[in-house]
Amino acid sequence: MKRKIILIILAFGFNFLWINAISSVNALAASHDFVIETTKKTQLDKNPIMEDLDVMLKTDLSYDSEDAVQIGHKIDNFLKDKMEGKGEVISKYSINSNLNPYLVAAMIIEESSCDSECSFLVKKCNNVAKMYYNDEDMTQASCLGGYYQKFNSVDDSIKSYVKYVKTNFYDKELTTAGTIANSYNKNVRWVFRVNQKMDAIKKSTPLVPQAS
Repeated sequence: MKRKIILIILAFGFNFLWINAISSVNALAASHDFVIETTKKTQLDKNPIMEDLDVMLKTDLSYDSEDAVQIGHKIDNFLKDKMEGKGEVISKYSINSNLNPYLVAAMIIEESSCDSECSFLVKKCNNVAKMYYNDEDMTQASCLGGYYQKFNSVDDSIKSYVKYVKTNFYDKELTTAGTIANSYNKNVRWVFRVNQKMDAIKKSTPLVPQAS
């Protein structure tokens, strides 16, 4: 009988201590946001931040034996407003994905109008290529609640468009404005304008950045 009483007391004491321990942990988590924030930051670390940085730091990128930085400076000749100075981003990310940087630049300029005054989408939502919003993709945001996508920065939009061109065109062996047009729902006038812009960029003299 005494043994049973002792066992009951021990079991009650263990349960009491266990419940207190759980309560203490829950109270600690509730009163210290850093416990939750640490978990969130660990998940955010999965974003390809270092991959993005590595592309911009590469010094061996070239297209048709022409240095990526020089190509970027050529593209800069045709970028104004909010896209000013983004030629190297277009050039390096395009070349890194085995795309023609002149073609990508010409398509971006055609879609954004940033060779003069950037379009509303670029100014308000950093969307340089009229990229649509997918409400089922949790990583995307809508531009002012509409059909187009909103980006955190112009750079993010350029990177996303490069991936789009690679996946939807280059990976299907559509590598010129003419072959891309049908799949992209564009007409012959679009093809003409893109080719014209591409040739103009190629023939231009690299813009030398101003010293700060």
